[in-house]
Amino acid sequence: MREHESSQAWIIGVVVVVVLAAVAYWYLSADKAKELAPPVVEEPAPEAEPEPLPEVAAPPPAEPAPVTEPERGPPPPLNESDEAALKDLMSLAPDGALAKWLVPDEVVRKWVAAVNAGSRGELIHKHRPLKTIKGPIIVAEDGATGMVLSPDNYHRYDQPVRLFALMDTDAAVALYRYWYPRLAQAYGELGIRNKNFHQEMLETIDQVLAAPEVDGPIKLVRPSVYYKFADPKLEKLPGLHKLMIRMGPDNAARVKEKLGELKTQLEQIPVQENNQDSAD
Repeated sequence: MREHESSQAWIIGVVVVVVLAAVAYWYLSADKAKELAPPVVEEPAPEAEPEPLPEVAAPPPAEPAPVTEPERGPPPPLNESDEAALKDLMSLAPDGALAKWLVPDEVVRKWVAAVNAGSRGELIHKHRPLKTIKGPIIVAEDGATGMVLSPDNYHRYDQPVRLFALMDTDAAVALYRYWYPRLAQAYGELGIRNKNFHQEMLETIDQVLAAPEVDGPIKLVRPSVYYKFADPKLEKLPGLHKLMIRMGPDNAARVKEKLGELKTQLEQIPVQENNQDSAD
């Protein structure tokens, strides 16, 4: 850096010397010319037109200051949370499409209960957070006396599965993190020790991902009012796995794909201890 500055100073010095020498030469030459030449009436030189000033580019307009959205306050108390929780869940699908599927009361507590059961592979039949799909199971005849699960039965699950698959994963995880204090509080009401709701959620996802894929027609029997799987191995599966079979391979694959995305993001959230979050 110092050598560069020294070189610049040296060049400037040379330029200055050259300019001074030129000025001195012009001055002395002019004096000699005045002595030898006859006097001449000098006409006033025409005024030189001023050189146009270089155009200076106008500074670019200042960028608008980013608008910072106000931070959202904490979730409402658990006993007063239904309206806000339902509204947030509804925001995960366009045009209020989830309205026909979501149960609007005790929203947080019912989701916690469903996740708690799901972590063991079970389904809850009372106090569900989602409405039951209407209509009986659809079967088809297989031979003279046999019955199989009809592919038409799979279509009963198409709409809720499609809404779930199209859900914005980032938005869903953001809501989960926002509502976690109330989820943890509702989970604490269950009296379960040595676990927390976040662990239960991840275990429930693992249960769904572990549901077996069944190829070929699924044979059914009807010993009483309800249908059962004819294969004893299928019939012994936990209820959550049976549900995945009943919705069909295509729907099950879409559910697993979305849950895989959710699990990837949820695993990055630090596990929180029970009762760490404040209550109401």
